[in-house]
Amino acid sequence: MLDAFEIITTSGVVLWSKSYVPVGATLINNLIKDIFIEEKAALSSVDTIPKPAYRKDGYTLKWTTAKDLGLIFVVF
Repeated sequence: MLDAFEIITTSGVVLWSKSYVPVGATLINNLIKDIFIEEKAALSSVDTIPKPAYRKDGYTLKWTTAKDLGLIFVVF
């Protein structure tokens, strides 16, 4: 089930967000912190990060990137 959709920049700024149920901002903050910041430091590029599902607080977050636009599309 789709609970929310967000478009964020690769620097972590939320450009657009649509929630169909009340969800906290901590989910997207944890995704940015745990996946993109920590693994980017280890792997040096967002494109080399494997794209498994990120599970937190009973939600499963999936994402894809638009490298040429510097955007990350997240659904959960």
